[in-house]
Amino acid sequence: MKTPRLIDLSHAIVSDMAQWPGDNQPLKVNRISMHGEGSHMSSGLEFGCHTGTHIDAPLHFLDGAPGITDLPLDHFMGSALVIRCGDGEKVGELGPDLLDGRDLATVDFVLFDTDWSQHWGTALYYSRWSHLSPALAERLAQAGLKGVGLDTPSLDGFGGHIAHDICAPAGMINIENLTNLAAVPDEGFTLQVLPLKLDQTEASPVRAIAMLEK
Repeated sequence: MKTPRLIDLSHAIVSDMAQWPGDNQPLKVNRISMHGEGSHMSSGLEFGCHTGTHIDAPLHFLDGAPGITDLPLDHFMGSALVIRCGDGEKVGELGPDLLDGRDLATVDFVLFDTDWSQHWGTALYYSRWSHLSPALAERLAQAGLKGVGLDTPSLDGFGGHIAHDICAPAGMINIENLTNLAAVPDEGFTLQVLPLKLDQTEASPVRAIAMLEK
């Protein structure tokens, strides 16, 4: 049996890392005990469901829509296509023309590589970023996809929700704060973004990975 090559597309979760502006949920990785005589290492976690690389279920913006535990496991994995659309410097709306000539019928996920993840950990990261235009979100929602992902904080600009509102009724998950997309090919790989089994929640941190056949 061939073992696929795995590429990590996730940011590490660390104490006091930057979060979505206005998110006051504490973010801590607490060391409850450390190695020593009669003791061992044990840790505790405090963070919100939208921490780091995470997925939004349709429930995030659509009341009554499926949450994290309502979706089948196969909704969190499938074939992916990467669209290169930025150099990490220019920001703005991503237009529907990015999908011209793309066969979305053969993929489950579309990922947009804007190279914005290079600013992760800086004050710039959550100040502005490229996001989906309504027209692009509409084309994605009509394509029968399982989800869409970006290497930015959100499908929408800060304070916006139109792209979320368009994708949620289509049953799509949103994958946000991806990284390392430059390490994967444009197509021909499997994406896996399994969430924690958090009952009645709208989002979950994930370990996003690309699986490439050797």
